[in-house]
Amino acid sequence: MAKTEKTYPEWVQKYRTKGMMVRKNGNSYYLYKRTSKRVPGKKYPQPIDRYVGVITPEGIIESKNRKVGSNSVEVWEYGFSKAILDLCPDGWKTPLGDEWEDVLKVIICSWSDASYFHREKLKDRDGFRCRFNVQAASLSRCIRKEHKVDIKELAPLKTIYLVKIGKENVISRIEPEQEALLGRLGLKLEV
Repeated sequence: MAKTEKTYPEWVQKYRTKGMMVRKNGNSYYLYKRTSKRVPGKKYPQPIDRYVGVITPEGIIESKNRKVGSNSVEVWEYGFSKAILDLCPDGWKTPLGDEWEDVLKVIICSWSDASYFHREKLKDRDGFRCRFNVQAASLSRCIRKEHKVDIKELAPLKTIYLVKIGKENVISRIEPEQEALLGRLGLKLEV
C-alpha cells in the first residue's frame, strides 16, 4: 500500500474496490460509487461520486435515495435529528462558541446514520477543538436534566422521515405515540 493511501479497519477495507471510494467523517465510514465524466474546458475527466451508504462492521446500510424518472426522491431520518436540534440547551452551546451547531450536527449524525444532516458537508471531527465523546455525553446529560427525557426515549422519532421529491419537502406520517412524545416535549416538526 502506498504511503499516501489511508488505512482503514479490515471491515471497511474490503469495500475499497475498483470504482468504489470510502470517505471517513468522524467515526463513520461512507461508501461512494465513483465514475467520471468529460467536461468541456477541463483537461481531465471530472469525478462523479454517487453515495451508496454507511459502512458498519455488519455491512452496508444502503442509502434510501432513489431516482424516480427525472425527479430525485430522497428519504432522510428527520424526527430524532430535529428533536435533538430543538432540545439542545443553551448551556451546552455556550462553551462551544461559534462551533456549537457544527459539533451538534456531527454528534447527531453519529447517533443517527440516516440523519438529514448527512446531506450537508460536515466538518471532520479533527477540525474541532473539542472531544466528541465528552460533548455527546454532556449533551445527553443536559437534555435529560433540562427536558426530563433520555436520548434513548427519542429513538421512536427515528422513523419520522423527511421526504424530498424534486424541490418539494414533506414529512412522513407521524404515529400517535410519536405525536404524544413530541407534544410532551413541546416540539413541532415542520419543514
